[in-house]
Amino acid sequence: MISLKTLFSFNGGISRQAYLTIALVGGTLKHVVNIAIATLFHRDWDWLSYLMPVGLPTQITRLSLSDIQFLVVMLAVSLPFAWVGLAITAKRFRTIGWPAWIIVLFFVPIANVASFAVAAAWPEHSAQTDTGTPSWVLRIVPADALGAALFTMVVTAVLGTLIAALGTQFMSTYGWGLFAALPFVQGTLSAYLNALRSERSLASSVGVASLSISVTALMLLAFALEGAVCIGMAFPIALGFAVIGACFGHAIGRRSRRVNVAVLLTCVFLAPTIMGAERISNRVAPTYAVVTSVDIDATPAAVWHNVVSFPDLPPPTELPFRAGIAYPIRAKIEGRGVGAIRYCEFSTGNFVEPVTVWEPGHKLAFNVAQNPEPMREWSPYGSIDEPHLHGYMVSRHGEFVLTPLPGGRTRLTGTTWYQHHLWPATYWAVWSNAIVHDIHLRVLKHIKKMSESPSYARL
Repeated sequence: MISLKTLFSFNGGISRQAYLTIALVGGTLKHVVNIAIATLFHRDWDWLSYLMPVGLPTQITRLSLSDIQFLVVMLAVSLPFAWVGLAITAKRFRTIGWPAWIIVLFFVPIANVASFAVAAAWPEHSAQTDTGTPSWVLRIVPADALGAALFTMVVTAVLGTLIAALGTQFMSTYGWGLFAALPFVQGTLSAYLNALRSERSLASSVGVASLSISVTALMLLAFALEGAVCIGMAFPIALGFAVIGACFGHAIGRRSRRVNVAVLLTCVFLAPTIMGAERISNRVAPTYAVVTSVDIDATPAAVWHNVVSFPDLPPPTELPFRAGIAYPIRAKIEGRGVGAIRYCEFSTGNFVEPVTVWEPGHKLAFNVAQNPEPMREWSPYGSIDEPHLHGYMVSRHGEFVLTPLPGGRTRLTGTTWYQHHLWPATYWAVWSNAIVHDIHLRVLKHIKKMSESPSYARL
């Protein structure tokens, strides 16, 4: 029988069986409660939301009253579960001899799942020993610092490359498993294996983990598994989770010089497990709206003609477009009024845009019936075709609004509503919002130039 003290007290220790039982039963109960609350608020709920410690949605923008009420209720319900989670985690870490500060990982997405899994696999503190015959892993890890670092870096980099290939090429998943769980585990294993033969400094652990992630990035590029642009965008978040993993691996590695096979297997299979869960999940990608405006020294009537269609834009000078991000070239329209089809030609193909609102001099709105590829990936072998180029970043709607300003001027505002199917959604939205904004500016500045130039303006 599990007592209330076991559930709510931070004192004492806890066995593996009790730790797993409380965590699994509590997680299941919380999931059922969250589904009930989400249903009450007419919302979807996915169990992968538990990658966040309190089970809240990651996107908190433009909150409505209903959004606020939903979040407040979810937070209130999450607090007792969070207290129990912290209590049993603190007791488990004490039982297996881990430093108390690692409990902060409870609040870090992916790290909380990984630390729970490793803590459950870790042997009891009384069963650990730093003496005895070395395992086969200890025999192949070099004893000197440089040899251990190089060995660890190569092994974990190769492992990371293989798991990344599994996730992208076979599962076609670009989410928490690939961008967070894999680098976290890679960083953990790097620090853990590096310190098997002798104690290493935290700087050494972080350095080896960072090099391991860097080598994985180079291997993905060298084997044409990913392009340079996506690797560059993914590298900051991957490096961040690798460093967190290195700190975790360094802390737990100092507690034992013996290898625990269960711990190694837990680390190796954690990322593929999360990738598989994401593959079968029915998550709905969030929709983002990017709004960009320019002021034009021309009347709305003059600007309108250049909004509907425009001739070739000059070659791009912006770095993202020169690196391979798709950029607009020209626009044309077939027909007039609602139902007309606008074609916005990009460097990778055409956006096909059926017009839904046609208000000359005021507003042009359209849906997006067809999207081209969002970029041309670069690799040493030329352009490569990756799964994330097809259906992962999709424009849904767009509009231009012309607002009259004093002095016969016009404020032209362009808005694009789009989805991207990459997680963590908040991180990738930083990149995608910036890209969409750059696309807007390229078009709006071109319209501004045409509308203000006597040789282009059509009144």
